[in-house]
Amino acid sequence: MKLGEAQKITSMHLNALSQRRRTLKELLEEGQASGSGSANFDRVEITKELSAVEKEYEQTQDVADELSAMSTAIQNAEVARQQGEAIAEAAEEILKILEVFRRIAKGDKVPATDEKKLMEYSLEMYMSAKNMALMNQNCEGKKHKSLWEEEPAQEEPVDPFELAANTEVGEPLAGVTAVSRSSDAGTGAAPSA
Repeated sequence: MKLGEAQKITSMHLNALSQRRRTLKELLEEGQASGSGSANFDRVEITKELSAVEKEYEQTQDVADELSAMSTAIQNAEVARQQGEAIAEAAEEILKILEVFRRIAKGDKVPATDEKKLMEYSLEMYMSAKNMALMNQNCEGKKHKSLWEEEPAQEEPVDPFELAANTEVGEPLAGVTAVSRSSDAGTGAAPSA
């Protein structure tokens, strides 16, 4: 089962349990308001079922909290991965710019696109490299290929929420103790184990 589906199922189960709890509490209040002595047996049964529903609600809420924490952790991990990739790409770009600076300053020939990238990054660095190249005019410079020719194809970023929702989590509600979910709220039926 996917995490998103498990969260929806857990939420619906919590809503159903909440409704059942409300119904049982109303039955108890009606029994106390009527004050009839013959309702004692039903009141005991309703109280037992209410207790079982409360226990199941708490267990289900714990599962919902765990699923939410899992979803948040997956989303945070994906965001951190994406940020790490962006930082790595930025660092690689700066290293290329520094290499272009070094090559120009040494008096080597670099493609115009590389010079333009250095100029766009920092006009001061570009001017410094050109001035250093003038000092190294007597040296024989090498001719270099562009550092930006091998541009990798841009992959589409993954949505962290979608990634979390599509993560397999098994059956998270399997460990929750189920209570009788009788559609007739007024029967006061005993909880089933």
